Amino acid sequence: VVGMTRSQWRSEGKLRSLGVPDSFEEFALAIHVYTLQEPSIYEVLSQVMSCPDRRVQGGGISEALQACVPYIRFLNEALQRLPERFVYRGRVYRGVKWVFPSPERHDPVAYFKAGATILWYEFKSTSTRKEVMSRPNFCGPQAGPRTIFTVDAVRGYRIA
Repeated sequence: VVGMTRSQWRSEGKLRSLGVPDSFEEFALAIHVYTLQEPSIYEVLSQVMSCPDRRVQGGGISEALQACVPYIRFLNEALQRLPERFVYRGRVYRGVKWVFPSPERHDPVAYFKAGATILWYEFKSTSTRKEVMSRPNFCGPQAGPRTIFTVDAVRGYRIA
């Protein structure tokens, strides 16, 4: 996948058309691979990064997370080095197939205090368009426990 993408990008001048120098190619490929549906790198990475067992006794991290750390660091560096026009600050939405704190005691207003700062330590997909939340990879079209977060992003990236 990466080899084919690299060749195609070079022949089409893809990076230059985006206003990104050719020297950014490795970073661009890391970002591109993260967004692919097949193979679903983002899905595997998300599961590993949000797994309750990611921390092990003594302050270490799980073997699965250790295996992902080099890519996580490289992807994070790639995102941070994106030109400023790829950086987004403003309102975004994040939909999840869960309610907080639980389906039995659904009370998001009490659980998430207005004005509170919430940090996600793993990568999260969001959209500037609320209607996207009905897509399967967010809340989905079916009924069931759902939450849509309205987020004032301090620093996000337009990568897809």
